[in-house]
Amino acid sequence: MNVRRYIFAIGTVIAALYACSSDDDNGLELVPPRDRAEQQVNEDPIIQNYLKTHFYTLVTNDVNPDYSVVQFDTIAGDNSGQTPIWDSEFLETKTVTRDDVDYTLYILKFSGGVETELQPTFADSTFVTYRGELFYDNEDQDGDGIPDDADFDADGDGEADLIDEVARTDSDGDGIADDSDIDNNPTASDSDNDGIIDENDPVDNNNLNRKVFDSAVTPVWFDLVQVVPGFREATTGFKGASGFIENGDGTVSYNMDFGNFTVFIPSGLGYFGSAAPGGNIPLYSPLIFSIQLYTANESDHDNDGVPSYLEDIDGDRLVFDVDDDTDNDTRFNFLDTDDDGDGTLTIDEDLEPDTDLTVDRDNDGDPTNDIGDGDPTNDDTDGDGIPNYLDPDDTASRRNQN
Repeated sequence: MNVRRYIFAIGTVIAALYACSSDDDNGLELVPPRDRAEQQVNEDPIIQNYLKTHFYTLVTNDVNPDYSVVQFDTIAGDNSGQTPIWDSEFLETKTVTRDDVDYTLYILKFSGGVETELQPTFADSTFVTYRGELFYDNEDQDGDGIPDDADFDADGDGEADLIDEVARTDSDGDGIADDSDIDNNPTASDSDNDGIIDENDPVDNNNLNRKVFDSAVTPVWFDLVQVVPGFREATTGFKGASGFIENGDGTVSYNMDFGNFTVFIPSGLGYFGSAAPGGNIPLYSPLIFSIQLYTANESDHDNDGVPSYLEDIDGDRLVFDVDDDTDNDTRFNFLDTDDDGDGTLTIDEDLEPDTDLTVDRDNDGDPTNDIGDGDPTNDDTDGDGIPNYLDPDDTASRRNQN
């Protein structure tokens, strides 16, 4: 697979937790965010319904034809015999707990990657291509496979629906209202051949870019601490390719055994009630990401000798909350070069004799007299169970022991 190598860093936008809406002429009313537990209870059945009423196909990628884009469409019309995503042999689930709410990720695992490659943690850097899209704007109250916009009897009560107080008609009795039926509108288009004209078919997905809000066809580096939780937690279950060949023209050819998956993400592990970058994702929107993972690097964001994933002090798989700031200096440990604020840099609290006599750690010209084994987490001078770099009572520095 030929791809250009360049680094692209992304960050998520932390938006206000309150949205403003007009109240009256005197001002604005603050609308509080929805309850996360209630939103998940209401949203998960919608996601499941999508998986049960849609199927996927793999479509050649015009830019990088060596791997395929995952395309989704409804099971209807000519597609009535397709296998639902829900019944796919590749579908797996993963439970993720955030803010005391259990969320379910639904993951199509096409390839797990190569066993011998690094499996990224929640704080590592990953080299990926991806495609992000919205996936649920179809409302089908009676579950008959006809979206409400085109349904002669959307609520299934046996009576024609009223549009501007005028009853809808269905001349051929197929359930599709005449104003949405391709049979009655021969000059209109019906891209997916489900009998519903595109104008009134919210689930017509034959246009590959119709719901895409972001994508990268050329691999980019993603810092997993900066992406939405659903993207992060899904990616940590995969590994990269067995290798690549440099082509000499600025491109590389990756082996085709990379991690390859699609994840369906509830809004609670997406942007929830916050505004998303670009402003093209509605609030409380479930998301779909199709991701190819080529390689991963273990991150040490502050270069203090402690891998960033080990700077998650409270064990919640996040490195940017108040419980991960040992010295309360407003710098999270994974970005703090002196985690305990004792005046001795974390990297200098690595005290054991050096185990690698070929590396000159202190650059004094003699690699045999260095102190420290490269791991500050296993030094505990006073034996209290707290490593020196998190214990302000231990201030010894390897710089004073040469």
